[in-house]
Amino acid sequence: MEVKCYTLLMPMREGQPQLSGFINVNKPVGFTSFDVIRRLRSILRIRKLGHSGVLDKPATGVLPIGVNRATKLFQYFDRMLKVYLTTFLFGFSTDTDDITGRILSVGDAGSTEKLAQGDLEAALAQFKGDISQVPPRFSTTKVHGKEFYRLTLQGQEVPRRLKRVTVEDFEVLDFKEGPEATTLLAEHSQLAVPRKDNGSSPLIEASAIPELKLLTVRILCRGGFYVRSLARDVGELVKAQGCVLSLVREQVGPFRVEDAVGFDEVEQAVSESKFQERVLLPMRVIAEPERTVKLDAASIQRLRQGQQVLLQMSFLPERLRRRGEAVFVLDSRGHLAAVAHTREPVPGERIPLQPARLLR
Repeated sequence: MEVKCYTLLMPMREGQPQLSGFINVNKPVGFTSFDVIRRLRSILRIRKLGHSGVLDKPATGVLPIGVNRATKLFQYFDRMLKVYLTTFLFGFSTDTDDITGRILSVGDAGSTEKLAQGDLEAALAQFKGDISQVPPRFSTTKVHGKEFYRLTLQGQEVPRRLKRVTVEDFEVLDFKEGPEATTLLAEHSQLAVPRKDNGSSPLIEASAIPELKLLTVRILCRGGFYVRSLARDVGELVKAQGCVLSLVREQVGPFRVEDAVGFDEVEQAVSESKFQERVLLPMRVIAEPERTVKLDAASIQRLRQGQQVLLQMSFLPERLRRRGEAVFVLDSRGHLAAVAHTREPVPGERIPLQPARLLR
């Protein structure tokens, strides 16, 4: 899924202090990521909100929301570990690469009846590591400033643009086939059960659905990963159509679904004047310990003036002792004050930190 950042400006309540941090929202099914922003805007009346990492409308799970100054930090979410729990459907394809789209094809029995769990696991293994993905046609990936989905709706062809992502691991949790798979399909989508369309015959009779296979997988990945693209690509590899039946984002870096809050919890915290204590997470939550340094007030002031700060090389772990690494800078109170990037080491075994994001 693509990382996308934007902010919304709105009036604040008179006398309200500016709070900054993150809200770990458990996005409900049927909401777009922008719908979540709109709902929180009406609850919080916060001047500036934004999200990072678009979560598709039928998906649920972790959607980190940035509040005020925290919206400046979305660029550092791309390298965070993401965990998805998804069920792939094989023998079925749509124009959106998930179950909500227009049906393109329903595979004949010969394409899937001999497809075993081992075949799918072997295919998945070929997508582990650093890979390239082609984003779905219905996605927010942009070309010349226009999203793919807008071009698709206008009948235009979208370019075959590759995205580099990383898959760290797969965990296969379940495999279903035959009538059990067909039943689950019917439970998740009105497309797969008999229904009338403008008074005509059903789009697909349940009895006409061929042999289907379902594979439930947990995916550990980084970058702007598209689960729908993986379903499509695995399907092509095993010569059976593939799409996403269901999807839950379980984790984005430090944000986990078991800790995520719903709209009701946010509303209650606000009504009890406990928003900051119960819901708002500090900006330092994204500062990985191995990428964090604590600096004194003078050094932080230098960064805020756009000047470099020299650190002894021993202050940083070895993997950060090269040019271009992000380092989170904490002040004496443990608050996130800035994000800096490392420069080339200089004599005396020192590494310059160049300010990249200042959080005043």
